[in-house]
Amino acid sequence: MCLIRRIHFALLLLALLSACVSAGVTPIGSNTLNPLPPSSPVYVYSSEKEVTTPFKVIGFISYSNPGKYQILSLADVIPDLKDQARKAGANGIIIDETHVIKSGIISTGIGVTGRAILVEQ
Repeated sequence: MCLIRRIHFALLLLALLSACVSAGVTPIGSNTLNPLPPSSPVYVYSSEKEVTTPFKVIGFISYSNPGKYQILSLADVIPDLKDQARKAGANGIIIDETHVIKSGIISTGIGVTGRAILVEQ
């Protein structure tokens, strides 16, 4: 009986931690590309000036995680942002804005907006 309660508690905790995350890419125009494989590199830039080769904006990327029972930073969410970019067929992200989301006494989440881009190689 105790094992069943532990499993239920673990599943409930997992659901609570993952239920509040919002992420996605809004395509721009008629840009529809095939998703990239999970092993494909995605380059992250903090400004448009850092991109040294021609690129095309595929869509706007957004991410919001209130960080329930966590303290999140940009480094914590980069893997999720890369996954979203790959799903849109983009191989780069330009981070336009980050902001802190206070969701409790100790919980600090993060919100990110940017652009999913296709960098010419």
